[in-house]
Amino acid sequence: MSIEQQLVEAFEQDSRKCPSDLDTRIAVEYRQQVMRQRGKSFMPRTRKMPKFVLIAIIFILICGFSYAGSKLLFEDKTDTFSINYQTAQELHFEQGDIEKIRGSLEEVKAQLNPGETAVVYLQDYDIQVAGTPLVFGINKPIPIPLEDWKATLQQHSIEEKLPESILGTFNFVEGMENSPYQFSFGPDGYQLLNEMKAENKKTGSELLWRKADLSKAEPVVPYTSVYRNSSNETIYLTWQIANGNPDLKMFQVVPPNTTYEEINIGGLTAHYMLDDQSLFGQSNIHQDVMWLKESGGKSVIYHVQTDSTKLTKEQLIEAAKSLL
Repeated sequence: MSIEQQLVEAFEQDSRKCPSDLDTRIAVEYRQQVMRQRGKSFMPRTRKMPKFVLIAIIFILICGFSYAGSKLLFEDKTDTFSINYQTAQELHFEQGDIEKIRGSLEEVKAQLNPGETAVVYLQDYDIQVAGTPLVFGINKPIPIPLEDWKATLQQHSIEEKLPESILGTFNFVEGMENSPYQFSFGPDGYQLLNEMKAENKKTGSELLWRKADLSKAEPVVPYTSVYRNSSNETIYLTWQIANGNPDLKMFQVVPPNTTYEEINIGGLTAHYMLDDQSLFGQSNIHQDVMWLKESGGKSVIYHVQTDSTKLTKEQLIEAAKSLL
């Protein structure tokens, strides 16, 4: 049996006990804590964790293996958390496909109320990565003004530095308990996808969508502060807060065209990525400066991101340095 098939079967067996597409690509992200490291057997824990799925441009693999068509970009870790980025050839789309998918997601988003999430079925993009179907989706975050955002962060014991401006010209606009390049849905996600596939066979509809319940038990929770300048260019500061479980590992897959560079900011190792096939944001350009740190006994994944077509890599790195 292939390791891909073992992965699929292991997830199916444990999906009742524990637990989707980020960066600028849609794919499936599984976070599941019943899995051990590569080379060890799968052992269920006695403490159950609700199943959840995260979607964005990243595909989270439960086991840290490589497969045909993948390439390691980088690995990083803290004492309690590790992360692995790989590329996947299956996540390459032509420009016309990117525009079609972006348009479909925006069409669905326009019909959502703030705070709602939808799983989306696209007939022309019913594909798999390593034996796992891509699940497309979109959410419509609730915008939170500055003072309320500060109170929200305090309520969740978030102690990271929150600037009111970045680079002197990007001013705080709103906060959101979400990521601009990621959405989450509850255990009904795959059931909804299967229902839409069945409906597609009957009706031939190219685009179908269903509202999904959000999971409230994510082991990695995003908090995003949005900054914008007078030219309507945006910088997103996202903190992904890991829950401190020492076994938590994230294996993420991004499009094969992703440009990567390891950089140093204030003595810290950081990671710069550029993807020109983003399915989210105001353009198909997604730049990200990412690094890890320990804070209050938890691991924090910093993302300083932009969808601007004019903001340079050097400017984004300066924005990241200003947060240290």
